[in-house]
Amino acid sequence: MSDPLRGIVRGVLTGGDASVAELLAAVRARGGTRIARAAVERCLADDPACSAVEELGRVRWRIDPALATGTADDGTSGAVSGAASGAGSDAGVVAVDREVSRAGLDALALRDWQAQALAAWSAPGRGVVEAVTGSGKTRLALAAVRLVVERGGVALVLVPTLGLLDQWVRELRPVVPGGRIGRLGGGRADDLDRNAVLVATPQSAAGLPIEPPHGVPGLLVADEAHRFGAATWGEALKPAFGLRLALTATFERGDDGVDDVLTPYFGDVVHRYGYAEAARDGTIAPFDVTLVGVPLTPSEQDRHDELDGRVRRLTAGLVTSGGLPREPRALIAALSAIVADAQRSGRDGPQVRAAREYLAAVRERRAVAAGAAHKTDVVAALSPALAVRRTLVFTDTVEQAEAVVSVLRRAGTAASTVHGELEDRQRRSRLARFGRGELVALAAPRVLDEGVDLPDADVALALSAFRTRRHLVQRLGRVLRTKTDGRAAHLVLLHASGTLEDPARGGHHGFLEQVDGVARTRQDLAVATDGHAEALVSLLSALRDGASGGGIP
Repeated sequence: MSDPLRGIVRGVLTGGDASVAELLAAVRARGGTRIARAAVERCLADDPACSAVEELGRVRWRIDPALATGTADDGTSGAVSGAASGAGSDAGVVAVDREVSRAGLDALALRDWQAQALAAWSAPGRGVVEAVTGSGKTRLALAAVRLVVERGGVALVLVPTLGLLDQWVRELRPVVPGGRIGRLGGGRADDLDRNAVLVATPQSAAGLPIEPPHGVPGLLVADEAHRFGAATWGEALKPAFGLRLALTATFERGDDGVDDVLTPYFGDVVHRYGYAEAARDGTIAPFDVTLVGVPLTPSEQDRHDELDGRVRRLTAGLVTSGGLPREPRALIAALSAIVADAQRSGRDGPQVRAAREYLAAVRERRAVAAGAAHKTDVVAALSPALAVRRTLVFTDTVEQAEAVVSVLRRAGTAASTVHGELEDRQRRSRLARFGRGELVALAAPRVLDEGVDLPDADVALALSAFRTRRHLVQRLGRVLRTKTDGRAAHLVLLHASGTLEDPARGGHHGFLEQVDGVARTRQDLAVATDGHAEALVSLLSALRDGASGGGIP
């Protein structure tokens, strides 16, 4: 931050409170025509004399004249520095050297969006940052941890899996002064008495009374925060941590976990960074989207139609006689609650039996569409192109993943599965081989959606059905890391035509609206039972062209 910019900002605030927009206008009126909003927000965040206040739901900034007389720049903002200074004289807070702080944050090389998100979060010291997978949420959190630890505070970082625990520890080591990082999980039981940062899985943290040392400010960071809305995981969200940061690609769940658990603990979303912004800024790779509709086999179609009719009849009876909601998601949630209550209480009756039958029919109908046999035929047709692209195949079941791998191997593609039935060392070995280029393709039933530190990939081929927008956001994000040679990523979505997977019947609702206009191209293909190769010529060409920029090293 330049001193002239600070001088202008302080000068405006000396005359009274101001919003960021008002400060930016003042800066530009004084000749700073090229100054970006992010620079003003960074200036405010870096100046200890400036603090944020919320008035009628809007954030305004003010200046403390006593602090404005100095020139020290400690690199933090209102709530973060306030949490430290407000901890009391026995908090053990130490003065932060200006150059150490600045060097620490500069070393992180925050992008504009990350600096904006940090400023938006640090004013209240609580909040959710929602950003597309692959855009750099972790680096934002590293900056928040750095700021808190430099002020004598501590941080608890909650991660979904042991694989991510290892990744976070690696990322934190160069950021945390003194490298005092502990682990809780995977056979380790460190604490915050001897460490400045503790990285833990929710399973390990939930049953322990984890608190910052007495009088010391504490920050809790939750990675993949939407998962902490579940009752058991929510127990890991410790009330003693006053600073709270949630990271997620999609702040949504299929239950009431957001409203009941996450928002009461973290607060609202303070910054969103979507596909359009990330593509504009170049923080994600350019990408193409292709939707491929495949027909059901005659036997699959018969079974699907039978189940579809059963679901419709049950829906009519449950809604009419039971007073339940007609909207499918709301109805499923209500029936799931009825069945869960019956299991706890032992209660039975016509409504409980109808609820069980309905849920079973919905699950089987979805499984028929997700496991459509012709999806594997499409994989076989695409295998020549997939042989030269790093590919992640998302399936519905382990059996489908194994079938896909068999097809790819017959075509000469080095492929393997990754799933929950493997030992941890086997999963790690296969991920490592994929990272080294020894494997070209990995197939997995939802295991790779999130919570795994994945090597770089170019193509996401999704065969499984999707319950929520979040699944597709996660899967596309797995291939959106920018490539050193600038090559594009490709998302290929297979769906069973005429089923609820089909976009014509609402499939991928919400997700396609996000990527349309952002993706470089979108193709919609429909294949016949005897015409896979002909229908997929354009897709084969697109995949091969994508590999020309650099495929398997």
